[in-house]
Amino acid sequence: MRHRFAAAVLGLALGAQPAAAQAPLTPIDSAVLNSQPLKRLVLAPSLFRRLSVLAAGLDREVVLCLQGSVSGDTAVVREFVMPDLLRSTVDAVEPQPCAPATLAVWHNHPWTGPDSSFGVKTPEDLCSLSQPDLRTVVADSIPFAVVSVGRTSRPIVCWWRRVQAVVNRHVRFLPRFPRQWMELPSFANLTDPTVPPAPAP
Repeated sequence: MRHRFAAAVLGLALGAQPAAAQAPLTPIDSAVLNSQPLKRLVLAPSLFRRLSVLAAGLDREVVLCLQGSVSGDTAVVREFVMPDLLRSTVDAVEPQPCAPATLAVWHNHPWTGPDSSFGVKTPEDLCSLSQPDLRTVVADSIPFAVVSVGRTSRPIVCWWRRVQAVVNRHVRFLPRFPRQWMELPSFANLTDPTVPPAPAP
């Protein structure tokens, strides 16, 4: 599934969950589900461009804290702050915590080729949360997690609600959900004002 880049703000909505087996919810899990009513993430086009260009040039993972505003059940992110990084490698990153006002935590997955041990055959498959990613998202209180797959010919971005990570925390890796990712045909469209808006989700 592919969405064309919108010239206006990108509305990224919650999609259906995969059919993977899920562990029973604990009382703490239920409290998390009830305490985070945000269901939609909106990336401003300029932020999407900057994240995609940044991910394309990185050969190791980094973390950014995405900030913006809240309107009803929607988080609108426009800017980012980079926290201090304690460790950064091609497949792992350990940042200092983001500020409390952070609405989403972004990190990149550099594409280095297929990995049969995780069933990764294409860059799109790498738009997923690993078990260490899931532990970090669950342990934090930030409503959304965002991943960009970098070092590819096409920008790929996907995202999850924290509650989705909580419910699926026992899986080996959590793939992207329908309607919670987008892929551009090429980097040329990042600056092409003629690209028409994507249809409303």
